[in-house]
Amino acid sequence: MIDTHCHLDHKQFDSDRNAALERAFEAGMTHLVIPAIEPTRFDGVLALAESDERIVCGMGIHPHDALQASDEALLRVEDLSRHERVRAIGEIGLDYHYNFAPPEVQKEVFRKQLRIAKRQNLPVIVHNRESDDDVMNILTDEQDGTLRGVLHCFSGTPEQAERAVELGFHVSFTGNITFKKSLLSETVSAVPMNRIMIETDAPYMTPVPHRGKRNEPSYVGLVAEKIAEIRSMPLQDVFQQTTATAKQFFRLSVILVALITTFLAAASNQAFAQTNEDDDEYVEPPNPFPKLIGVGGLFGANTLTDFNSRGTTSPYEGQALGPGGSLVVYLSNHWAINASYQYGRNTAVTAIDPRTGMPRQINPNEHQAFDLSLQYNVNPWNILNFYFMAGASYLTNNLNLDGAKGYLGFHLNLIGIGINIKTPIGLIYPCAEYRANLVVGLQNELKQYGPGDTRQLYGFVFSVPRVGVYFFPNFSGK
Repeated sequence: MIDTHCHLDHKQFDSDRNAALERAFEAGMTHLVIPAIEPTRFDGVLALAESDERIVCGMGIHPHDALQASDEALLRVEDLSRHERVRAIGEIGLDYHYNFAPPEVQKEVFRKQLRIAKRQNLPVIVHNRESDDDVMNILTDEQDGTLRGVLHCFSGTPEQAERAVELGFHVSFTGNITFKKSLLSETVSAVPMNRIMIETDAPYMTPVPHRGKRNEPSYVGLVAEKIAEIRSMPLQDVFQQTTATAKQFFRLSVILVALITTFLAAASNQAFAQTNEDDDEYVEPPNPFPKLIGVGGLFGANTLTDFNSRGTTSPYEGQALGPGGSLVVYLSNHWAINASYQYGRNTAVTAIDPRTGMPRQINPNEHQAFDLSLQYNVNPWNILNFYFMAGASYLTNNLNLDGAKGYLGFHLNLIGIGINIKTPIGLIYPCAEYRANLVVGLQNELKQYGPGDTRQLYGFVFSVPRVGVYFFPNFSGK
């Protein structure tokens, strides 16, 4: 089971928070989602999410606290939304029951946070109380094909649920469906099972038979039991379906999906860094991992494949382990110039000795690569980074027996992954990347195959997986 909405950071859990967590996991919980509601609680929510791999969080400002949603506070919501433990923007929405903030203020703050979610490619967790029409109208206005989310603690009609599903949203049920006076059975039956999630909304909405007591995540199974009863289906099926839905929605299981989503979120942020509703220029939040000038060492395994006039390819797959180094200068958070050098020496067998019939290498294949690259860092604010590089190469190689020759070509980093590690004196950046260096259109005579077996060399490609470690000194002193 997954409790997709609980406020475990609430002061009601201060005396037994760890015990409540233990009870939840003992009850069969695999993950908990804790949405933030106000700026003063952001740090506490994030600390909880960082304390256990089974806990993730949302980041947002609740409509009760809409008056606290200054530009600075909203900028912090977007900044924190890039943290790996943040899987949604929320809890956000409208609440006209208490009206702690004027409705017009609530609606403005709601729209701004929906746009943050779209820029960051994150789902939204929506609060709605006595504001059905305005919530649905705003979601309809903002739905451009990229907005997704869940209407939490859903208490609407089947028709409202149908409209939410048509908009691409999920609904989440809590303890209110177990209340004796609940009128939600028809709604629970009407929602497609693959659009339903379960939650406690702890410490609120305590389900029967614990009404009158503080709610907690270990009670979420009671919500699942009521759904199974209403829909006349096996309880285990409710567990399996709601868990699978929540895992996909909050990216809780498949690492590859999380990595791709992280990439898309950052790329989306760059693409949507445009004007806001006031036509002011969008300003990126401060980068917690600023980089200016860095130096690094490289080490990789270089395999060369030539393309020749016989219409064949000849791979040189020996131990081509080569050292190298790199200098990188960042022009902005995303863009950098990278200059690197790497040496490789191949020892593969390349021919059969006609005198002995034994395999031998006529000459070791040595090469050097000088690369000048334009580098793009996809998500510079995250601890885990993705980057790409492309640029010009000057390659020397002794494929010809008459000595090494130099060739101009180009290269492309198919993928690069790095980790930002802060230290008092600067940033340490270990990374791994996969690169292809390509030279084409040579029309050189290839003599490596021995007498009587000359051919034309049309081009070659280096396949270069390599690792490195960079150091970026802290010039600011901060």
